[in-house]
Amino acid sequence: MSTITDNDLKELKDLINSKFEKIDRKLETISNDIIELKIDVATIKTEVNAVNKRLDDTQSNMNKRVDGVEARLNILISVMFIGLLGIIAKLVFIK
Repeated sequence: MSTITDNDLKELKDLINSKFEKIDRKLETISNDIIELKIDVATIKTEVNAVNKRLDDTQSNMNKRVDGVEARLNILISVMFIGLLGIIAKLVFIK
């Protein structure tokens, strides 16, 4: 049977500590990456909110323009209809 000496235990301890240090460094790197990702996501959210606001404003402006065009078109159709009725009335009733 082999006997374990203090020197062997010290080497084993050093090996275990070195492995834990490597794991700690990797976890720290992962933690830093996660923090950077959170910052990037927050930045993207603010930019998306700004774009959504601009799109809502643009949509509101377009709806106002379309409503204005519809009103003008309705007035044009009404004027043409009244003019057509006037022409028909002139041809039928006034000879």
